[in-house]
Amino acid sequence: MKKTWKWIIAAVIVLAAAALALAVVLDHRADRRSTAKEYEHSITYFYSDEEGATRFLVDSALLDNKIAGAVDSFLSCDGSVGLARAGTGLYRVDKDGIKLVYPAGVDRALLSPDNAQAVFTTATQVHIYDERTGELEDVKPEGIYGVASICLSPGGKTVGYSVKAKDGRFYSYAHENGSSRLIASDAYLLAIGDGADFFYYVQPDDVSLWYSSGRRPKKIGSDISSYLEFNRDLTEVIFDMNGVTYYSVNGSPAKTLIKDSSVYTTVAECESHQGGESFDVAVKDCSSLFGCVFYSFKDSSTDSSARTIFDLWYVDARMGVTELVKGATQFFITDDDRSLSCLVNKDVYFMDVRDPSTRERVCTNTYSYNMTGDGQKYFCVGYDLSLYSVTPHSQPVRIDSNVLYSTLTADGRCLYLADASSGVGVLRSVKDPDVKITVSGGVRHMETMPRLCCYYTDYYRDEYGKTVYDVFTSEDGVSFTKTVTAVPVNTDASSDGN
Repeated sequence: MKKTWKWIIAAVIVLAAAALALAVVLDHRADRRSTAKEYEHSITYFYSDEEGATRFLVDSALLDNKIAGAVDSFLSCDGSVGLARAGTGLYRVDKDGIKLVYPAGVDRALLSPDNAQAVFTTATQVHIYDERTGELEDVKPEGIYGVASICLSPGGKTVGYSVKAKDGRFYSYAHENGSSRLIASDAYLLAIGDGADFFYYVQPDDVSLWYSSGRRPKKIGSDISSYLEFNRDLTEVIFDMNGVTYYSVNGSPAKTLIKDSSVYTTVAECESHQGGESFDVAVKDCSSLFGCVFYSFKDSSTDSSARTIFDLWYVDARMGVTELVKGATQFFITDDDRSLSCLVNKDVYFMDVRDPSTRERVCTNTYSYNMTGDGQKYFCVGYDLSLYSVTPHSQPVRIDSNVLYSTLTADGRCLYLADASSGVGVLRSVKDPDVKITVSGGVRHMETMPRLCCYYTDYYRDEYGKTVYDVFTSEDGVSFTKTVTAVPVNTDASSDGN
């Protein structure tokens, strides 16, 4: 069954083990028939033990204000605005600073794709916050044990929510213009249209997915997975049944997408997470989920250091399927969505996403690699632990030796960690193979995000005896500045905002 992502994306420890980083670029735009919002920004946060507070960066800018204590949950749709929970209070974060939305008791939340509205719950209430007006509306259903799920219509006019009543049943409501109305009984609401003209819900008894548009509800499928993906206007949905992905358009009965496979769309990174604890709904900010590459992946259940394996397909606008690659350990898609590169065994290949017969080998003896958005340049780490610059149909140019791993900025600059001992090495930066820049020694990890590069120092003990590290950040991947000091190790101390 598909994995479940929680209502708020939990903070992730950014310090990785000393191993080659597996980079999977999912910065993909939609097919030509589809429009998708691009992920161009990032919000990153770190808890500083020295300050006793959480600091935020929006892109590469460190915000002046901060949140006392640690953030336990964070979400963002596009990396430019985020919602953070700390001490059960809810905060809104953007380039202008941090704003307290609600002081305490927040359970789960969602952010609208346009960042204008936040819908969140406390024990027995639903709250609707509008950033444009600053208004906060409290919805107080009577006679309930708790709020099970929340969702927001594409136009932001209607809030949907499900409650669990004293009789143990679920009831779903549509709320607009200051009032709520019951729209379905024995129903766990997943998604809702403007004016509740249509909505999707699950019947708990057989975990079946239903679509209602004012007439007799239509059953889409049964025993569905806890993770679903919708397009922007909610006309398309994909989900799993019995470990295989199905799709439905406008409430049609479920149809198999790719035989015997559980897959995810790469059409858009920008998404609003809705639903509740039992079902997570990713509303992708794209006009269609199709006309793009789909992927499945397998992780080793016994070896945590084993590499993730990807299978790739192209699914056209009419849901026609073309198999592209089996057994890749990395893949990238070009900015124009027309081409794909992948690493299979030790070889990097490049091909048209619609025609796997166009596959050409770019280089060999490669353990990991990164590709620029136009597909015209690669930085590859070989099995000899050397870093190479590669352009198609040309001989590789060796840049450095004893390289642990590498990553790429949006403008094609490669950051890599070399000469490592016990997981700590020297961070270098290169764009032209003939000009490599040493950034710093004593680096344990580094990563790149939209408009932000970070590196993390080796661990050390602070004055209280805690194991901590410092964070250095940069916009260009060359000039770094210490941004946050004494970030604790082994805590959910930092996260990218998506």
